[in-house]
Order: sequence, then structure tokens, then C-alpha cells
Amino acid sequence: MKQVVIDASIILKWYLIDEEDSQKAIGLLQLYISNELEILAPSLLEYEIVNGLIIAQRRGRIKEEKLHTAIEGFLNLEIKLRTLSFISQSILHYCKVYNCSAYDASYLAVAENNGAPLITADARLYNMVKKDLKWIKWLGDIL
Repeated sequence: MKQVVIDASIILKWYLIDEEDSQKAIGLLQLYISNELEILAPSLLEYEIVNGLIIAQRRGRIKEEKLHTAIEGFLNLEIKLRTLSFISQSILHYCKVYNCSAYDASYLAVAENNGAPLITADARLYNMVKKDLKWIKWLGDIL
């Protein structure tokens, strides 16, 4: 089964369908649900998703009753999360080389550590590393 790392920018599109390329993000979810794709992410993913959905609810992008359903549904997906202990040196490396947050570096480190592409819709992250890291993929360019 093919492995990919996806970041919060992709998963939030599953629940915020007014986002650009949300159908492509949902396509990744469908591949995951049908066991055609294995999704990996750093353990911080759960916090990023819950926080992103709460912010979206505050901004009127998702109703409160859907907020609870979205969070529960996301947690029930049981995406394989990687802990910091296995990738801390890589995180530090990426933080230093790209002057990025430990959050962004965590996704890069999980992808590198697992030999899997990182798919993102985070333009800042993508543009920062695309020249050097050929295994980072822009959501709009896939499927």
C-alpha cells in the first residue's frame, strides 16, 4: 500500500468544502478509506485539526453541531501518527535549514523518515522547500 504524509492543510479541506481543491483532498480521504492509501502524520496533527476546526467555527465557516461531528469523525479515522522521539533530529535539521516552525518541520521529518511524499496545500511551506525536496507535492498538482 502506498504511504503519504499529509498535513493539516489537506485534512481541514475534508470538512471545509469551501476551500480550494477540497475535492482533491476528499479524493485522498476516499483512497485512505478504501485501503488504497496509508496516511501518516506527526502526532501534532490531532491538535492542529481540532484547533483549525474551532477557528473555522468561530469564523462561521462550520456550524457548531458539525464541529463536533467533524472532530469525532477525524479522530475515528485513526491516521497513523508518529511521535517526536523518532524524528527529533530531523525536525531540528529542517527548522535550521528552512527557518521554519517545528510544526512544519515535523511533517517534513515524518515524510523523510518514512520515504513517503508529503502532500500539502500550505503555499508557504511548499514554496519554501520545493526546490530542494522533490518529494513534497502540491495538492493542486495531484489526482
